[in-house]
Amino acid sequence: MILAEPRTWMFLVLAAPVAGAVLALIPLRGVGQWTSRVAAVVTFAAASMLLALRAHAVWGDVFAVDPLSDVFVFTVAAIYATSVWYSSAYLRSLHGAFLSAGVYYSLMSAFALAMLASLLVTDLGLMWIGIEGTTVASALLIVLERRPASVEAAWRYTLIASAGLTIALFALLLLYVATGSLNAFALAADPPAPTLLIQMAVALALVGYGTKVGLFPMHSWLPDAHSEAPSPVSALFSGVLLPTALYAFLRVYRVLPTPVPADLSDLVLAFGLLTALVAAFLLQRQRSFKRLLAYSSMEVMGLAVVGIALGGLALYGALILIVAHAFAKSAAFYCAGNVVRATGTTRIDAVRDLKTRMPWTGGAWVLAATAVTGAPPFGTFVGELLIVTAAVATGREWVALLVVVAILVAFLGVNWQIGGMVFGGGGEPFPTGDREGAEAGASLAWINVAVAFAIGVASLPYLAPALRAATLVLGGHVP
Repeated sequence: MILAEPRTWMFLVLAAPVAGAVLALIPLRGVGQWTSRVAAVVTFAAASMLLALRAHAVWGDVFAVDPLSDVFVFTVAAIYATSVWYSSAYLRSLHGAFLSAGVYYSLMSAFALAMLASLLVTDLGLMWIGIEGTTVASALLIVLERRPASVEAAWRYTLIASAGLTIALFALLLLYVATGSLNAFALAADPPAPTLLIQMAVALALVGYGTKVGLFPMHSWLPDAHSEAPSPVSALFSGVLLPTALYAFLRVYRVLPTPVPADLSDLVLAFGLLTALVAAFLLQRQRSFKRLLAYSSMEVMGLAVVGIALGGLALYGALILIVAHAFAKSAAFYCAGNVVRATGTTRIDAVRDLKTRMPWTGGAWVLAATAVTGAPPFGTFVGELLIVTAAVATGREWVALLVVVAILVAFLGVNWQIGGMVFGGGGEPFPTGDREGAEAGASLAWINVAVAFAIGVASLPYLAPALRAATLVLGGHVP
């Protein structure tokens, strides 16, 4: 039956954003918005089917899917769909935008396509091209609002990300020299001996793809790009671009046999811990709520890398954390976009009493902030708890302690500042803005917060089995 054939859904996952990117350029009023919405919904429906099937299939010599890519494809497709639907209201509040609506929607679909293609190819070289393609497709989106700071952020993002990906390309060349193949699925099925050359390739891939993930000290592009991009684009950046780059590293990392050589796993662990701790302390000093959210994303990616390094049960926790964070952080950026539309500012000290002035946005923002910082019963809490538990179970209590410190510092920093914006009194009067329209955009934030909640409380009907299957693909353990 064609509906039970994974290749059908793989084709739709790729074809829908292609159609959306092309049709959005038709110079008719409203065409870009509606073709992109339809493309995003079709993409999400097809990705949901792949996840439900827990598909493991090959399509030709280039494309393949397994339970790990199922989870990532579903997450990208979901945030792509909600970001496209949120974009229409956000664009109406802009004046003198650098891009027309059609070009904006076309680039959004191209951005999603580059991520989805990266997740569905078997060849690590093609995967690298897809990750580089995300830079090309998304750089122009950062400068949508035509501010000098956004132009600078776009240039910094392009240069730093491309430099990092050049290192990743060199890593793939070393891997090819050592193994004679770049087929990620074949190498994972029959891992080669961890020679020095292969370990060097994995270490360089960590640095190269880690630049795109936002790992310290290669993270300097991240707070600028995330904070200067339009809020729906920031949601894609934080929610799914960083995990897509992490997926590319995971495919290289999976080339190593289990257990991973101790020196290499310790290197990954060091990058993850350092990133989480640095980001947790840096976000305390932020005066812009979008930069605050950007550093929060960096902290979560650091924790996910710690889970990858620890392996076993922690790997399962890392995947839960990545998926739940994608939904919660996108919700937080939609709320941030609502506030920007209503107030015209991203200054934390200029926004107060949202509980009265924008109650729907304020309520969703409080829940999203607690979700992204790992409060129970959200899925992020479950993921972080599993990482800490695994660290203790493997005799690395010091790792567990540092992870808990990063979580607590980030929790206090994010929730104290967003809590002040929602519940605090005073602040500057809101200028005349599209407050009612901005509040209407809060519905998507509530939906994504609800998904993050469902992942933690009871899981979605088929998400938990899919996450377990994805963990087993990586050689991890499930409870």
